[in-house]
This record gives sequence, C-alpha cells and structure tokens, in this order.
Amino acid sequence: MSTLPLPPEVMEVLQALRPIFHASSWESFVYLIIGLLFGQAQAGIVRASLYAPAGYNWRRLHDLLRRNVWDGIGLMVAMTQMVLVTLYPNGYPAHLFWVLDPTYLEKVYAKAIEGVMIHRRPHPKAGQGKRLKGHGFALVAHLYQRSAHHFRAFLLGGFLYIKQATFVELSQQLVQSLPLPEKTHNVMITDRGLTSIKLAKTIRQEGAYSLGRIRCNACFYLPATEADYKGIGRRPTYGEKFRIDSAPKEVMQTVKMSIPLDGKLVDGIVYRGRFLRRGFPDPVDLIIVEVNGLSPWFLMLTDPTLSTEGAIWAYYGRSQIEVAIGEGKTLGLDDYRGRREAGIKRWPMVISVVHSLLQLIAVDAIKLNLPAQNWPWYRKENTVGAIHRRLIQWMLRRHFSNLFQQEQKLEKMAKAA
Repeated sequence: MSTLPLPPEVMEVLQALRPIFHASSWESFVYLIIGLLFGQAQAGIVRASLYAPAGYNWRRLHDLLRRNVWDGIGLMVAMTQMVLVTLYPNGYPAHLFWVLDPTYLEKVYAKAIEGVMIHRRPHPKAGQGKRLKGHGFALVAHLYQRSAHHFRAFLLGGFLYIKQATFVELSQQLVQSLPLPEKTHNVMITDRGLTSIKLAKTIRQEGAYSLGRIRCNACFYLPATEADYKGIGRRPTYGEKFRIDSAPKEVMQTVKMSIPLDGKLVDGIVYRGRFLRRGFPDPVDLIIVEVNGLSPWFLMLTDPTLSTEGAIWAYYGRSQIEVAIGEGKTLGLDDYRGRREAGIKRWPMVISVVHSLLQLIAVDAIKLNLPAQNWPWYRKENTVGAIHRRLIQWMLRRHFSNLFQQEQKLEKMAKAA
C-alpha cells in the first residue's frame, strides 16, 4: 500500500480510522475508499480493485462488508472524532449542532434483499406512486457552522430501518452512540417527523439539547399558579393547557427580525416563551415564527442558552442534511447491490466516510492544491460535487504525468544506447 494514489494529507486524516480494522480489512477498506473518491466503485465495489496490486483478490471487497469483523458503530464514533478534531483544532464553539433525519433508498426491482420494505413516499413527484420499495435509514450528520448564517452538513452514519424499531427509536440509538463532547452545548435538530417527547428525553439524558419543529396540534402547559391549587393534596405542576396554534402570545417575548426563507431574508415576528410539556422533566422554550402570508413555524427548544436568532438560523441550516443526503446518493449511497444485511447496514458508514472527507476538503480543513474546474456556467469550486470532480482530475493528471515521465525516461535510455 505504499503507492496509493491518495493525497498524503487525506491519508493522514484517514489514519484516525485505522484502529477499527485489522490489517487485511484495513487494506480492503482503503482501496474501497479510493475507488469511491475517484468514482470507480460507484458502479460496483469490485471496481475499487483497479487501484490494488495485481495479486489482490477482488472478492475481499465484498467480504469487507459482508463477513469481516469490524464494528460499524465504532467506525461512526471514530469518524465523528476525526471530523471534530479536524474542524475545531483550537477548541469547540459554545454550541455544536447535529441533525437527525430519515431517508429512503428506492430499489424497485429488488428481490431477496434484506431490509427491503414498502414505505410511504414522503414527497411524491409527478408520475410517482404514493409508496416506494426500498431501504429506509435514519441518518445523523454534524452541522458545521462556517459563519453566523452559513452551514455545512457532514454525514456520519446511519441505522437501517426494520420493523422492530421506528425511526424515532433508531434516532435514539444514534444519539446514544455518538461521542458528544462534554465541554460544549450539543443541540440535536430534527424535523416534524422525528420531534417527540420520547426522543427529547433521550437526548437530554445524554447531556444534549434538542431543537425541532413541532405540529400545530401539540399541547403545552402554563406553570401552575396559586389559583390552580384546590387546597387539598400536593400542589399541581401543570397549569392551563393550550394548543400551540392558540398560544398565549401576551406572556411571550416578541421580537421583529429578518427570517431566512427560501434563500432570502424576509421581515417577520418571532414569539418566544417558556412553558411545560407533559412527560418532559424540564421547562421548554416555544418559538413561534410568523411571516406575512405563510403558516407559522412552531419550534421546541430545550436549551435556554441558545438565542432566538441562533435557534432560527440553526433550524434553517437543518436543510443542509438533505443536501448531504443527495450528495451521498451521488457518491453511491443507493447503488450498493449486496443482499446480506451486514453489508447493507455497513454501507452508509462507508459512504459517510467518503462524504466527510470531501466536505473537509471543501471547507478547507484539509488543504489540497487541486486543479480548478473553470466552468463559466458554475463558478462554485468548494461544493462536495466540485471537490469530487477536481479530485478525479487531480488523479488523472498525476497518472498521465507519471506515464509521460516514464516515456521520456525510456526515450533518453534509447538515445543513450
């Protein structure tokens, strides 16, 4: 493995994952990562053996995912630590954001493949049915805040959805598996499909906080007052009950601010108040965002130290995980053709490694001198897709440059003879 076509900076960062594998598995894992980074293994993982020596058995790539003994959760933990150390060499910020989100990988013609189920299609497009056949995954990503209003999502891994566990329960397992730093406030961001008291309690038990959008029929309580006490028995904890679409705005703080909406800023009104929810031990903040002509957003926040503006921008940055999932599918997230459950469960972890490496290069945490695309119709050079294409171009230039040097050397030897 001394002549690997990877840049040494990438290989140095990748060494943080070495303790997860034994020697034989590590060799196959590196070849698979190279094949995915340079696009060869997207059509089939055996094509990653093109970067291996002539004596390498291509079947070892299948065995890496199906048979070899290595821990997928351990890989996610090591990769999370690698991403955090690379992004924050000088210490963590006051708040670290994480995103949980489900996704579906459609496999229409799949037969005898573990985990394939019929799912409800969340956002059907024209010509698509209401149901899809394929795999469901609960994914987790780190939301990197480049500046006050700019975010990037780093895929870290995911769990396969099966009938024995719901997406909320899989999200609980993901939160319990993450190595969350202790010297900062970790905030888990979820959408309406995952936000629940059950998940919020698990997140709080792990020492983290939650921020999620909730449905308009969710019920909150005012703190109990002296008037709620009947004079007999213990004093009540919960006061008046209300739905959040009829929340008492007169007891909430009101702020006028610019709201991020569809890539632009619009003027809106934000209400924030602290109330109680039955089943959750601590008071929670209810944030109501109103923009003229649109239905209001309802956000539940369990971290009292996070500002209103920071909470709104953090939830707006949650959409970056959907971008990251699309990039992961481009890298081959839904192209794995294996049938065994072990390989299907491990595949998102492998794709997350590739995505995180490309994202680290994109945010300049790994400094590489890559050739520019020079596309006049697309000026951005630091997206995951652009970095992927530039890395492939770097590899091709290096390969053909070596061939050219070898040809020149042979010509000199011929002339000298």
